[in-house]
Amino acid sequence: MGLTREAAKAVSIVMVITIASKVMGFARDMAVGAVYGATSITDAYLVSLSIPSIVFGSAFAALSTTFIPMFVELTVQKGKDEAYKFTNNLINILFVFMIVIVLLGILFAPQLVRIVAFGFEGEVYNLAVELTRLAFPMIIFIALAYIFTGILHAQNEFTIPAAIGFPYNASILIFLFFLSQKFTIHGLVIATVIGAFLQAAIQYPSVKRNGFKYKFIFDLKDETIIKLGMLVIPVILGMSVQQLNSLVDKMLASGLAEGSISALNFANRLNGFVYGVFTHNTAVVLYPILSKFAVEDRLDALKEAIIKTTNVVLLIVIPITVGSIVLREPIVRVLFEWGQFDERAVQMTASALLYYSIGMVAFGLRDLYNRIFYSIQDTKTPMLNGIYAVIINIVLNLILVRFMAHNGLALATSISGIITTLFIINKLRKQIKGINFRLVAETFVKISVASAIMGIFVYFMNHYINLKIVTGFLPYQILSLVLCILGGFIVYMALIYLFKIREFQIIMNNLPAKILTRLRLGR
Repeated sequence: MGLTREAAKAVSIVMVITIASKVMGFARDMAVGAVYGATSITDAYLVSLSIPSIVFGSAFAALSTTFIPMFVELTVQKGKDEAYKFTNNLINILFVFMIVIVLLGILFAPQLVRIVAFGFEGEVYNLAVELTRLAFPMIIFIALAYIFTGILHAQNEFTIPAAIGFPYNASILIFLFFLSQKFTIHGLVIATVIGAFLQAAIQYPSVKRNGFKYKFIFDLKDETIIKLGMLVIPVILGMSVQQLNSLVDKMLASGLAEGSISALNFANRLNGFVYGVFTHNTAVVLYPILSKFAVEDRLDALKEAIIKTTNVVLLIVIPITVGSIVLREPIVRVLFEWGQFDERAVQMTASALLYYSIGMVAFGLRDLYNRIFYSIQDTKTPMLNGIYAVIINIVLNLILVRFMAHNGLALATSISGIITTLFIINKLRKQIKGINFRLVAETFVKISVASAIMGIFVYFMNHYINLKIVTGFLPYQILSLVLCILGGFIVYMALIYLFKIREFQIIMNNLPAKILTRLRLGR
């Protein structure tokens, strides 16, 4: 499928929705920070969500990725009724399996918390166990939400799945604003579970409108189910790198100073904003296009798409990385310094953001290149790369945490991401011969120089404004941050124009919806 005008319009809409959802997510994190601060209570809450949302969320995302081409294949070859028969069977099998997992999770919550947060003791440990038991039922709703997302994506409907973050965040925000003074942190976990339920519920009308009718079918011996099970395992391992690294970070951070887990979480949220808005959406849209190029043996088009998309990602993400490093403290102050989120929390979060930002470009490119391998039906390479990433991260964590505390955990994640991204680039060059990565290297150098000059300018601009204008008054802090961002943007635009980076015209002359169209990926 090429990129039609309608598809390009859908990309634009999804990006706008994603940005709005991410902003709402930041508002949620700000509210959590304001109400509970970077404290042991917040740490216990975050740990309670780690297993159901991070571990199983990653598995369900991989399941959805594997489900989509199988649903499409069944629809084309045997009709939509057969595809929905397969879907009903999958939903019922998952439901039974998830019920068992929930019961086991509730029963063994003390042991799970001891594994995930082995540094927790006393009251914070007991609280984490209680919250984990409350949180576990959410995996049922997460599983259903991902299956519904897969159904809609397979039929080229992206708007509703992109919007599922709104009811999730709304449920949490409503509790924080109106009920947090009346109820304990347990209420926040219940609100989070309700939010997970709403993620599935908001998609159901669209799924039903596309012809889905629930039927009880339970056949573990179905060939399609068996095939799905075989294919999904390497995809799970390949896609779960970041989640597993985050889980390992939480495990080690639980033995550090109070608030370490919260600081890492808030910093990782900021770091993930760029990835979620730009690189992830680009990878999702490119996935079926690259698959078509591979199936049709259009290797020249595939190689050109890889080069141009990589350069666009670099053009956007590198300057944002530099800006995040230079302005890390004012960014954290403006977004999170509310209520119980004090100066200590600001410094801990800002320093973690510095070290997470180092790997921002690598995180985005790794996801893009993983999708490229999936498009050529190679699931083994991303799986092995994911295993390498976790091993490298654990080794570096154990070394760096001794000298840098929670900052060492963030730095280890970034270094691991950079190393494994270089690994997968090298593998890609061998797998698809003739990709001219020299063009990428040249563009990378130009963009890096432009971003470095921009960073120096923004650093001195921020320093000057703070001396002349800004006090602790929040509106002044916001004004300072906005002026620095605008100043940096102007300097960066001027520099990449002078450096004659060809992808500059793609960004400047087109709306977000037309970016991929100008790349001529559909030709």
